Amino acid sequence: DRAAGLQRGPERTKLLTVTVVGGGFSGVEGFGELLALATALLKQYPEIGPDEPAFHLVEARDRILPEVTDRPGAWVVRSLEKRGARVHLNTQMVSAEGGRVRLSDGTEYDSGLLVWTAGNAANPIVHNHSDLPVDERGLLTVRADLRVTTGTEVVPDAWAAGDDASVPDLAAGRAGARTVPNAQHAVRQGKLLAKNILASLRGRPTKDYVHRSLGVVATLGLGRGIFQYRRLVVKGFPAWLMHRGYHVLAIPSWERKTRVFAVWVTALLYGRDIVSLASVQHPREAFVSRGELRGGEEPAQSGDRLTA
Repeated sequence: DRAAGLQRGPERTKLLTVTVVGGGFSGVEGFGELLALATALLKQYPEIGPDEPAFHLVEARDRILPEVTDRPGAWVVRSLEKRGARVHLNTQMVSAEGGRVRLSDGTEYDSGLLVWTAGNAANPIVHNHSDLPVDERGLLTVRADLRVTTGTEVVPDAWAAGDDASVPDLAAGRAGARTVPNAQHAVRQGKLLAKNILASLRGRPTKDYVHRSLGVVATLGLGRGIFQYRRLVVKGFPAWLMHRGYHVLAIPSWERKTRVFAVWVTALLYGRDIVSLASVQHPREAFVSRGELRGGEEPAQSGDRLTA
């Protein structure tokens, strides 16, 4: 909306440039949704050409979406690039001072929106203000039953789960594998943690955390997605339907499911419902910037009649 009121130039280009750092699920899904939103917005702003918005996805590794295998990951990159995005692999952000983005591959440009999704780290309180054993990443070292351990012996009455715990991934089938820090693992580990503490208090054996995934699914924008379960890979619109179906089932209560599903169906058939939040939050600004209000005047209040 701001860019449409400017002539072509550096400031307009900056406002139409988006940078997302991190090629995991959060980064790729957010990037794909922003790209789809910008495409939908172009229909409402004929002043902006389809070649003007610029989208950059920056990933330090040589691939995105580490939870899927190489070929589906490469397909996602090609899909994003066909839609006009630029994916920087094996690249790190050097700086973004003043909105000037500098990447390790030598690329420099101005970006009006920067989204950081490059993973997370352990809470510093865990490794700086406790004497519990931690690994090289600062995560609490735990056994598969979520007891904190030094590696050779268990720390009495100490348990850990979720993002600050280095939990062995027994379902991965390889030595040294750890569960990724996401909400799905945290919720399941929390439930098992409560059961294991209760079992320990009652003198019963504890259970190890084992979660065998039913597959991974990601949305790449409205009507686009990717799903993989072992060697089975689904791409495009069917994968997007699977993604939406899974999440609508996770919504509590049938009333909420129905409401959300109805909104999704409406958006699929009639397009996105575009609302300018800036106009809602600062209603007077548009009048002032266009010189339609003179000093001291106020815009018409609700219920006032405007005539040309």
